[in-house]
Amino acid sequence: MTTHKIKIKTKTKTQKRKGGDKNNPTSNNYMFTMNDNHVRRAHSHDKSPLSADDDTYNNNLFLRESHNCYTYFLNLKSKEAMELCKKDFKNYNMCRRAQPGDLSGFKQLSKKDYNCPEIEKRTLADNPLIYKVKSAKKKCDPRFYKGAMVVAPGRDYHYYRLNNEGVWTHKPGYKPSTRYDSDRNLILDPQWAARDYGGTLNYKNFCGYYCVPRNDKRKNMTHKHGVMQPRNLEYNKHEKLLKRLKIKKNNNTQNIIGQRVTNLLLGNKKRWQQQQLSRKKSSRKTQKKNKS
Repeated sequence: MTTHKIKIKTKTKTQKRKGGDKNNPTSNNYMFTMNDNHVRRAHSHDKSPLSADDDTYNNNLFLRESHNCYTYFLNLKSKEAMELCKKDFKNYNMCRRAQPGDLSGFKQLSKKDYNCPEIEKRTLADNPLIYKVKSAKKKCDPRFYKGAMVVAPGRDYHYYRLNNEGVWTHKPGYKPSTRYDSDRNLILDPQWAARDYGGTLNYKNFCGYYCVPRNDKRKNMTHKHGVMQPRNLEYNKHEKLLKRLKIKKNNNTQNIIGQRVTNLLLGNKKRWQQQQLSRKKSSRKTQKKNKS
């Protein structure tokens, strides 16, 4: 009996992220462009396919950064959002992304809004043709595809979609789309998938299943173009932090802050060790005096 070794490919830290490195955007990233929205929408119809193998959200840094789980759930892409991201990225090293409720005029999401009823209300207000179904077994109208929504209470929301192949996929924020859950298992049903990403980012509340129009002309989103005041405040805080820590925008902020925290902890450890040595010395001196 012969045995065959199976090689399993695993991602390493040295592997480059598809679409480009966030810390080092290339000229190709900036030159990449999309077809106008009206051209894309014109070709969409009630039987438009949806594929788990669709890798287009990951092929460019700025497309990946500007489109989140909400846009992936809607299966929409915005040229305007991607071009806006290129400008934002140069100044703030981050991009604005469509949020449920932006299109229908809701206020910016706050901590208290991260619950199922509120996120569902905003989602359906933006896209009234989306409707809810009771279970994963309940089929959608053929002109619609199925999606799902979950919430990390007080922290975040998240969406999934069911593709034509019968495979569930999702796009975690600015990260690439994937068919795996937080435990790296294939998602067979979002309700029973692992959704704990550590800390408070635990999407423990399952909100339900939804049927989403396949036709792009029957749904929409916005990246709040021209309504940037809340985002500007966020960017300004980020920029002030960089200046206070004397970190340049083109540096890896997280690594530098982490290194400084480490140095601080090591410095505290050294000071503690020095204090311990001085205490030992003083105790020895007192012991000698007592003996004499």
